[in-house]
Amino acid sequence: MNTAEYKVVGSLASPFSVKMRAIFRYRRIPHVWYLNRGAIAEATAHVKPPIIPKVHCPEEPESQWHVDSSPMAYMLEERHPERSIIPDDPVQAVLSHLLEDFGDEWGTKMMFHYRWQDKESGGDRDRVGWWMSYPGMGPTSDDVLAERTREFYEWQIPLWPVAGIEPANVPLIEEMYREILAAFEDMLREQEFLFGSRPSLGDFGFYGQLYQCWMNYASRDVMNERCMRLPAWLSIMDDAGGVEGEWLDPEAPLNRGVQRLLWLAGEVYLPYLDATRRAIEAGEDRLTFEGLGHRHEQNPMKYHAKCLEVIRGKVAALSVTEQSRLRQKLTGTNAWQYLSPLD
Repeated sequence: MNTAEYKVVGSLASPFSVKMRAIFRYRRIPHVWYLNRGAIAEATAHVKPPIIPKVHCPEEPESQWHVDSSPMAYMLEERHPERSIIPDDPVQAVLSHLLEDFGDEWGTKMMFHYRWQDKESGGDRDRVGWWMSYPGMGPTSDDVLAERTREFYEWQIPLWPVAGIEPANVPLIEEMYREILAAFEDMLREQEFLFGSRPSLGDFGFYGQLYQCWMNYASRDVMNERCMRLPAWLSIMDDAGGVEGEWLDPEAPLNRGVQRLLWLAGEVYLPYLDATRRAIEAGEDRLTFEGLGHRHEQNPMKYHAKCLEVIRGKVAALSVTEQSRLRQKLTGTNAWQYLSPLD
């Protein structure tokens, strides 16, 4: 194993950054964490697409950086076999990937909604904006900090339709947040992590978004009202370097919380990905689907169509016996109809 230090550039206000940092910490991979500001921000400004986190591998040229947290998590698996976050059982591994994708991509809607709405709309954007703006500025006056926060907020407004944060979609987004909180409380009543006593890729996917919901004042209030365990679990996930554990027996039933998350994936997330795919294939500017009794409409994102393709590819790579076990694990959900390699 290469023990030289990786460089990880990100922001505490970025769900994918804290997710990546948590993976490095749990896996005990030597690294240095940099806030995306100052000299390191200038040195990595050339990286495309211009997103965080950015990861530099020790033996690679200084100009070469990696982005996109999910592929980077798998890259680390290839480079460092110890303390893997991919369950040994291929079926659990696919379910973990599905839940990571669910957390990453749908969780952004929850985080984004509560972060950037005003108080009248259920958010708390001023205080969140101060928290997000100050690290990149350093000591400054109240007026300058307030002005920078306003500029940052106005920069975010055009991104709302891209993320599907539209007034008509808020009821589903907020209901999904409550449902996900309830699912995690169910899970934590029975076991420590989604697939046993050690964290999986799926845990890290949800951690990144739920950490942001904990830092956003309005969504934190909702979490505190409904959760006895989840805030503490987030603190464990933030640095799980001392966690030792085992994967769940492949023949054991999934716990109630994981079953609930998979049910939500079949009711909302996978239909959303499928609606995205169909809209893009048809050349349509808008996608629509029904979830939990709510209509959701937004602009389709090509990345989300790719997400469905990747998940289906992982299902197709399973043996016939493993696919049968996967289908059995998804009993009681609508997920299989979106994942079946025969469709």
